[in-house]
Amino acid sequence: MNQSPDKIMSRLAYLGLLPFIISILCIWADKTLFGLSAQKVFIAYSAVILSFLAGILWGNAIDHIKHKLSRNALILSNLFALIAWGVLLHSPESYVISVLVLLFGFVAVWFAEMKIREIEKEGKPEGYQPMRNRLTGLVALMHLMHLMVIAS
Repeated sequence: MNQSPDKIMSRLAYLGLLPFIISILCIWADKTLFGLSAQKVFIAYSAVILSFLAGILWGNAIDHIKHKLSRNALILSNLFALIAWGVLLHSPESYVISVLVLLFGFVAVWFAEMKIREIEKEGKPEGYQPMRNRLTGLVALMHLMHLMVIAS
């Protein structure tokens, strides 16, 4: 496997959309996944990915520990992970609220990461921020589609 880390990062990032897409299709078709409701699978996967993105903030804070924003990034990373965990605990009670909270989490973590990278003048890896912008937009769209499918 002689692919560059940038290509692997990009491919894995876009492949990460598949569980969202499959879940939405199963919700629409009223099918289960792994013996669970597709709504539950969507929310669980969304919470895991939000926690993963929170870990990126943590790593960024550690890489720039001397920067004054490091403290904020550390706090935000924990806040987003706790939000994702809270959604997992409460998702059976209200799928709509869970999806909305996760949607807010994705937009907020994207915004926080973008601002931190901007202030730190972090431009590497090249193409990362445009990729994150597209992925966040697509993930937000899928959360809205999920809401539309369950509302119909």
